[in-house]
Order: sequence, then structure tokens, then C-alpha cells
Amino acid sequence: MADVLSQSQIDSLLSSLLNPEEAAGDLAEGGGGGDEQGVTGISPDKKVKEYDFRSPKLFTREQLKLLFGIYENYARIISGQITGTLQTHTLVEMLEVEEQKYYEFNNALPDSVLLGVIDFPVRGEEDEDNFMFMNVSKDIGFCTVDRLMGGQGAPLDEDREYTEIELAILEYFMRTVVSLMKSVWFEYIEVTPRLIKLETNARILQGIAPDDNVVIVAMSVSVNDTQGRINICIPASTLDEVFKVRAALSKKNAKKENLEAEERRRRHIMGNIYDTDLEMRGVLGSVMIPARDVISLEPGDVIRLDKGEDAMVDLTVEESVWFKGEVGVLNKKLAIEIKECLRGRKDS
Repeated sequence: MADVLSQSQIDSLLSSLLNPEEAAGDLAEGGGGGDEQGVTGISPDKKVKEYDFRSPKLFTREQLKLLFGIYENYARIISGQITGTLQTHTLVEMLEVEEQKYYEFNNALPDSVLLGVIDFPVRGEEDEDNFMFMNVSKDIGFCTVDRLMGGQGAPLDEDREYTEIELAILEYFMRTVVSLMKSVWFEYIEVTPRLIKLETNARILQGIAPDDNVVIVAMSVSVNDTQGRINICIPASTLDEVFKVRAALSKKNAKKENLEAEERRRRHIMGNIYDTDLEMRGVLGSVMIPARDVISLEPGDVIRLDKGEDAMVDLTVEESVWFKGEVGVLNKKLAIEIKECLRGRKDS
């Protein structure tokens, strides 16, 4: 007979919706006709992330996977760009793409940051208020300034604010990095990202509510012995517009491909038809005569046709009259000049 749960185990399962930890203990201690070990819990070695059903995720795994692939290419591109700019070995690698609340991202930032506000307009959409944030860790920021000013690129030991000169240098550096984002999106949609401004205080940023969903693209950066991160924060409203435009373009491209395929098929069929041999005849006239007269015909006899002397000749294509013309001579051979088109293309 199959094992059944006792009433206490059933109650524990129902109460697990409110208190999972307490329910797991009740199930382990519960008796009855079930297994002595009760219901096995989750292995302590396995990482489990809580899911908040009151705040569901807005983007699917496929969409996040697409973003991961896009910014994986972006990481390779800016890795080469930063290497050339700083004249030292730089490695940028993708870490993860994760959807979370904006306040989680904002609370994880220190009070003093290097945060670039990026305008992210998408061609073909009405809403132009699309933007994203790019956060560069201080270690990478001060290392970049040190290299661009002729230093060895050593990280700064003390935590301090950026000076105005350092911010001007970093703004030039980040404008170059942000402009490269256009090339990785080009295959999917046409965007023209540009750096609007730099912020050093993440708490005063406007335009996004704390409870709004965002997608965080995390990348690790290594410049010689300096380790840091670049985090890109994309609001859900911006991604919604991006995926909406991409879906519309995909549908349009699919329709265009179907039309092109239909046009190729039509050309193929017409090409085969054009190569077909057709018999064309020039009919001077016709007459109905008895069979006995045909049998008695001899050289020199004259047959009277049903057309006058100045009447045009019928040109037939497979027994159908298509054209009318006049008889003449061309290069010492009989020929018919077409004067009237009865069927087919009028410009032929």
C-alpha cells in the first residue's frame, strides 16, 4: 500500500505557506503511517533564492539570456578599447544578468560613487525617456585616472571623493565606453546611447521609483593588479520599449522575408515558363471547302480566302490569336510586322 501523510504532516504542509522553516521541522518530527524520516528538506549545500509572488519578475529567462549575450560581446569590445586607452592589459568579463528592485541596487552602492546617466533612445518608438545607469567602481575609476595621467595604474588606498579634474577625465573616458554600446545592439535594434552626465551621489537620482524593477548587468574589470566592477542598471520601462520595438521589427522582417520568398518563387516559376517553347503562326486567311475540292486541287489552282487584299495577318500562339500584323520582307525572308496586340502585355 502506498505511504500516506498523517494529519499533522498535512497541517504542516499547509502552514508552510506562512512559515517554511517551522513547517520543515514539523514534517521531520511528524509520525503516523508515513515514512519514519518524514519529508526530506532541502540540502543545506544547495543555494535557494526566495521568490516574492507579490512582486513577480517582468522578464523571462530567454530575455535575460539575450541581454547576457549582448553584453558579453560588449565586455569583449570595451576590454580591447580600455586596453588601448590605458596602454595596459585590461580584462572585462560578464558575471551575471539579474532582475531586482531598484532600491536593492541603490542600497548596495556606497554614498560616493561614479555613476553615469545614459540616454538610450530607440529608433522607431514614441517614448524618448529611455535611460540607464552605468556604475564604475572607485578602484577602476582612480586606476583609470592614474594611467591617463602617466602613472602605473595603482589603486587608491584611501576612500575619498573625486576632484573636478578627475571627473572631467573620467567623463571623457566613459563617453568612449558608452558609445561602443551601439555596435552590440545594432544586430537587434537601432539605438544611439550617449552619456548625459556623471553623478557622484546615487541617492539624488531621479526618474525611477524605489519599487520599480530593474535589470542589473554585472561585469568584472581587471586592470593589471586592480580589480573592480562595472554595473549597468536598466529600468524595466526601458527594456519594455526595447523588446517591444524588437518584436515589431522581427515581425516586420519575417513578413518581408515571406514576401521575398514569394517573389523568388514567382520569378522561378516565370523563368521556367519563359523557357517554354511556343508555336507561333502567321495566318493569311482561311476558307471552308468541300473535301472533294481539296482532293482535286492541282498546281496552278487558286484558293479564294476570306480576307481582303489589305487585311492584316493573324499571328497565333498555340491556336490563340495574340497579334495582328502586315506581311513584308526582311533580309530576303518573309516577315510579319506586328501592328496590334490583342492579348498579353500591351507594351510587348
